Amino acid sequence: MYSSGFEDWLRAAYWRAKEMGVPETTMKSALATLAAAGINDGEQIELHVRAARYGDGYLIDLADAQWQAIHVTPQGWRVVSGSPVYFTRTPSMRPLPMPAAHGDIGLLWQHTNIPAHSRVMVLAWLLDCFRPDTPFPVLELVGEQGSAKSTTQSVLRSLVDPNKVGLRGRPKTVEDIFVAAANNWLVSYENLSGLTPEQQDAFCTLATGGGFASRQLYTNGEEHVMETKRPVVLNGIAVVATRPDLIDRVIHVDLPTIPADARRDDADTHAGWERDQPKVFAGLLDLFSAALAILPTVKLTQKQRMADYERLGEAVARALGFEAGEFQQQYADLVRAGIDRALESNAVAQALDKYLAERVLPINWQGTAGQLYELLNTYSTPDRSTWPRSPKGLSDQLRRIAPAYRAKGIDITHLGHSREGARWRITTQKQYATPPGVSRTSVGGIRYGEHK
Repeated sequence: MYSSGFEDWLRAAYWRAKEMGVPETTMKSALATLAAAGINDGEQIELHVRAARYGDGYLIDLADAQWQAIHVTPQGWRVVSGSPVYFTRTPSMRPLPMPAAHGDIGLLWQHTNIPAHSRVMVLAWLLDCFRPDTPFPVLELVGEQGSAKSTTQSVLRSLVDPNKVGLRGRPKTVEDIFVAAANNWLVSYENLSGLTPEQQDAFCTLATGGGFASRQLYTNGEEHVMETKRPVVLNGIAVVATRPDLIDRVIHVDLPTIPADARRDDADTHAGWERDQPKVFAGLLDLFSAALAILPTVKLTQKQRMADYERLGEAVARALGFEAGEFQQQYADLVRAGIDRALESNAVAQALDKYLAERVLPINWQGTAGQLYELLNTYSTPDRSTWPRSPKGLSDQLRRIAPAYRAKGIDITHLGHSREGARWRITTQKQYATPPGVSRTSVGGIRYGEHK
């Protein structure tokens, strides 16, 4: 009721009926009355943005003038003129293309700079963006200048959530992130040089679902709450996800540099994508339907943090002709690489690695946080600016890096408090980053175009 769109509609309706403008006080009174009547007397209806779960499949809002949607099920997909669920739209949303009669998802790689070994990961991420009932992984595109990061990100976004402003600059505050999430289905930021710890925590919240609360008005004590769960895509020259809890949720893709003789001008790039986008979108829907048909048969014995994405990715890979377990192996390798990045940027992890390298296996250290603090203080690290200033600070850091070390086969456990202080134990354990029973040498097939 309080949106600018409804106010404009109401003013226009009043003009058609009375041929005169609405006084401002009358408009405020009318909006307040209609809002109160709707809240107290109206029917409560669940609204969706861009995608919704429906039956054994999903509905995707095309956001066109005819309010058409696409219903994807394990049996196939079709365009429906009357959606059985309600969708809402924001002023910046733009329509998805009408899918072509015959899809060809292999054309996507002609318009993006995704390396061959990451293509199945990206396809699984694209399809996961249409599943609002599961957590969303964060796609991180990293590459040098001239690696087509922004072009690739624009193309991927246009297949999920076209927008008036497809790529946005670095958010200034955490509130900016949640405002963007409230007004977009896909949260998209480009050319990031870094993110604060609070902003990285905000992206973690968006991936799994959560909210942001602030004072509604400076004149009262009510809260304004924005609760959202959204897919996210980021790009930058350097890695922007550096905290372990965000890295666990990230699909990291390194984009190769494009040679000078292989570059294309923007006019040709846009014209080519406008021509091929309906075919690629149709191919994506074909793959989505095939993956949904395979998904009930996918059973994972060992799961990573983003288990729903991993299970869908395994179904996508099998639909493309890859061997069972191959996607799970690739994802495990991606998780392992993320763990290494997380520990490389942590001063405590650098010192702990040096200490552990001097120990004889199996490792079994036990003591207080103060004893460990004095012990690790003797190992120099290149950057001491993030070094904890007290044993308590060390305990906080150990809790953050413990999941990463556990995946590497080192168990860091808090044993509680004693009179001497917090007690910790560091021991070697079985490593779980690689799923059991998955071959490293398996080779998958190819369907729906080249993906390897």
